[in-house]
Amino acid sequence: MGYYRKGYFRNGKWVSGHYVSTFGRGKRKSKSPQGCAVIIFGGIISMLLYFLS
Repeated sequence: MGYYRKGYFRNGKWVSGHYVSTFGRGKRKSKSPQGCAVIIFGGIISMLLYFLS
């Protein structure tokens, strides 16, 4: 599994679009893709709570 990431800036440098094979953990992608969404969603909520507090 993988996805194509568009170009973006990171640390002031331009990173061109490229294909990302897996998100982070290499070949341990046997779990359902829901896990990543839950982690990202939780991260967003915690960031919101952090900024609002």
